[in-house]
Amino acid sequence: MTPLATFSGLRRFPLIALSHNSLFPSLVIGPQAVTIRVLRRHVLAYDDLMPVRLSRRLGHRLTFAPRQGWRDFTASFASREEAAKALAALVDFGAPVDGDSLALIA
Repeated sequence: MTPLATFSGLRRFPLIALSHNSLFPSLVIGPQAVTIRVLRRHVLAYDDLMPVRLSRRLGHRLTFAPRQGWRDFTASFASREEAAKALAALVDFGAPVDGDSLALIA
């Protein structure tokens, strides 16, 4: 999937980006992990993730927060449909997804 942009930021500070990528962003949703490219590729295993959140701030944003560490990773999509497709793929592969986020695409 090709999001509009990807970001890495400080956990609990959603509008502060440490780095971003709007030239070559990518999000690969696989059977065991999600790979997001900000400045470099980050592979995040589903077992190591907190529930994935979908928010409607500055586009439709999927936020991936590892259980350990101080950073989170965000993929921003221009449309609700693109974000819903990504969230559905995450659900299909058994990724932890926030219940409120599922309600946003229902």
